[in-house]
Amino acid sequence: MVSRCVGLGSYRIAKDNLAELCQIYLSPTTLGKIADRTAGEIAVRLKNNPDVCRNFQEAKGEIEFYADGTFVHIRHADGTTAWREFKLGAFAKRLRGLPALSSEWATRILPNPTVVAAFASIVDKEGFQELCQQMRRTLGVGGVTSALGDGAKWVWNVTRAVFGKTEECLDIYHGVQNISDCGKVLFAEAERKEWFERMRMVLLSEGLSGVEKELSSLLSGDLKESERAKITLLLEYFRNNAERLNYAERLSLGRAIGSGLIEGACKNLVGKRLKQTGACWRVARANRIATLCATPYSKQWKIAWKKAY
Repeated sequence: MVSRCVGLGSYRIAKDNLAELCQIYLSPTTLGKIADRTAGEIAVRLKNNPDVCRNFQEAKGEIEFYADGTFVHIRHADGTTAWREFKLGAFAKRLRGLPALSSEWATRILPNPTVVAAFASIVDKEGFQELCQQMRRTLGVGGVTSALGDGAKWVWNVTRAVFGKTEECLDIYHGVQNISDCGKVLFAEAERKEWFERMRMVLLSEGLSGVEKELSSLLSGDLKESERAKITLLLEYFRNNAERLNYAERLSLGRAIGSGLIEGACKNLVGKRLKQTGACWRVARANRIATLCATPYSKQWKIAWKKAY
C-alpha cells in the first residue's frame, strides 16, 4: 500500500491517504525508504517474468514501439541542480482500425491498445538502448511492426539498434506543429489558417513530395531572410524524416500515425509524479519512483506482488 500510494502522489499525500484510509501512520522518511526498497524488488520480479511475457504474447494486435523524453529537476551529490531527461519507452499491441482517408484522420476511431508495457529512466542513449533490449526480451519480442516518435534522432537510432530496420512513422502532431510554427512567421492570422489546413492535408495525403512542392514554391517568391530561413528549416525537417511520412498508406491500413501513447506516458507516468512544483530529485530515487509509476501504468502491479507475498 505504501508503494502504491508513493507511486501515485507526493510523500505528503501518500502519508495522509495511508493514515485516513488505512490507519497506517508513517513519516515521509519511512515512506521513502519503503518505496525505494520495494521499487528495487519489483524491478527484479518483473525482469524475465513469465507472466509478463505471457500477458503480452496473448494480447491481440500488431506490436508498436514508442519512445520519447521529458525533463525532470535533479539534485546532484555536490548540491547543484540541473534538468535531466527521463527517457521513456513503451511496447504496445493494437488491432488495426478501419481504413480511413487522409481527410478522416482526425475523426476515425482507432482501437485502443490491448496491452502496454512502459518503462522510464534517467540514462544516456546507450543505457536506454539496453533497457529497450531488456524489455524486449522480457516480453518475448523479436521485431516490431511500427516505431513511432517525434523526430528526435536518438529515438530512431535506438529503434534501429534494437530492432533493426522497421517501419518508422513521424508523429503527425509534431509534423503539423512544425508547419504551424512556420506559418506564424510567414502569414497573418487569417491567411495562416488557410495555409496551415492546406499544408496539413498535403502532408497527410502526399507526404514529402507534396510538402517539397509547396515549400519550394514559397522559396521561389520574394521573402525576407527570416522567412526563407524558416521555410528552409521546415523543409530540412521533413526531408530528414522522408521515409517516416507514409501517412496515407498507414491510414488506409488502419494503423496509428500519432505517438500520443508515449506523449501521455510523459505526462501521466513521469510528469504527474516527478514534475510537481518544487520537486527536486536524486537520480537514483527518481528512477526508483519511475518504476512504481510504470508498473501500474502497464497493469503489471498484481504480477509484481503475486509471487512475493
